[in-house]
Amino acid sequence: MDNYKAVKKILSDKFGVSDENITPEADLTGDLNLANLEINDLMALIAREFKLTFSDTDTISPQTVNDLLDIIEEFGEGI
Repeated sequence: MDNYKAVKKILSDKFGVSDENITPEADLTGDLNLANLEINDLMALIAREFKLTFSDTDTISPQTVNDLLDIIEEFGEGI
């Protein structure tokens, strides 16, 4: 499964987001209606799933699905 499909599955399964609303350009709060706390939970799930490693100086604040994919590319091992 590629990273995009895996992120879509997490958003759909864990947060109840409809598949048709999940696009690379979708805004996490505006289009997908995720609250800030849900975005924190999403990042924790993604960090576990993709084995992300952050340093203390990394600032992670995704706004879109594409941002999540960029974070996975930069900090993760993929799946």
